[in-house]
Amino acid sequence: FQKTRKDTCNFDKEFTKMPTDLTPTDKLVIMNLDQDEFLGFSFVNGEYVAPKI
Repeated sequence: FQKTRKDTCNFDKEFTKMPTDLTPTDKLVIMNLDQDEFLGFSFVNGEYVAPKI
């Protein structure tokens, strides 16, 4: 049971205490992805809230 959308009580503290690292993207890999795999796919996250600029 989650108390809030950002509740992490179901995850072990060993993982939630770890620092986050973003993996840099390889532009060559991105350029060579077969976009046909996504034809006809759409998804809208109903809980997404755009950041205020």
